[in-house]
Amino acid sequence: MLIKALIINLLVLAIYCALIITGSAASDRGFNLAIGAGVCIALHAGFNVVIGLVLLAIGKREIAKALLISAAVLAPVGFCTWLILLSIYG
Repeated sequence: MLIKALIINLLVLAIYCALIITGSAASDRGFNLAIGAGVCIALHAGFNVVIGLVLLAIGKREIAKALLISAAVLAPVGFCTWLILLSIYG
């Protein structure tokens, strides 16, 4: 379950970063990445934490543990991805 959650979350991260890059005009890409990707990454990791805590509270420990670990991996990976994309397109 953990590997599935990690793969799905990292694919979602790649998809919305790709959508922000391709959906922006060349002159606005840096700003859209700075704001859009930063907010998306923070919300994505935050939702994983909240859903993981709720599932932990209702007793679904395996799924909750997978989501919490996935959020812990997603935050630094997302931040590094955000910095790299910002240095390329910013």
